[in-house]
Amino acid sequence: MRAIDPINVANRADELFHSGWNCAESVFVAIHEQVGEGEAPVQLLTALGGGMGCKRTCGALSGATVALGIVYGRTSPDEAAKKVASAKARVLCTGFRERFHSIDCWELTSVYENEQDRKRGCTALVRTAVELVCELMAERKD
Repeated sequence: MRAIDPINVANRADELFHSGWNCAESVFVAIHEQVGEGEAPVQLLTALGGGMGCKRTCGALSGATVALGIVYGRTSPDEAAKKVASAKARVLCTGFRERFHSIDCWELTSVYENEQDRKRGCTALVRTAVELVCELMAERKD
C-alpha cells in the first residue's frame, strides 16, 4: 500500500463535503482516491449520509468504516480477514466515540442552531473520520 497523508486526505474530504457530496461519500471518495483502485463506487455510500438518512450512525464514520474495506476487506470467506477487519472497525468506532462522545448523527448534530453551524460541525466529523481511518490503514503491513 502506498503511503497516505492523513492531512491531505482530510483536506480533500473537506473539499468534497463542501462541493455537494455528503459526509459518507466525502470520506470514502477522499480515501479511495489515495489507496483504492479504479473508480470509487460512490453510489454505494449515498444512503449512508445523514446517519443513514435517519440521523443514526454518523455518515462520516460509516464512510470511514466502508473505506477500511479497501485495505482490510476480504474477497473470499476468510475468517481471519473478517476478524481483522472487524477489529479495525471497533478501533475506529471507539476512537470516534472518544473524540466526540457519540457516534449517533442526531446527538452529534442536534446542538447546531442552523445549517451553517451544522455544516461546520460535520466538517470536523468528516476530517476526524478520515484521520482515524488513515491511521488504521497505515498499520497495514504488506
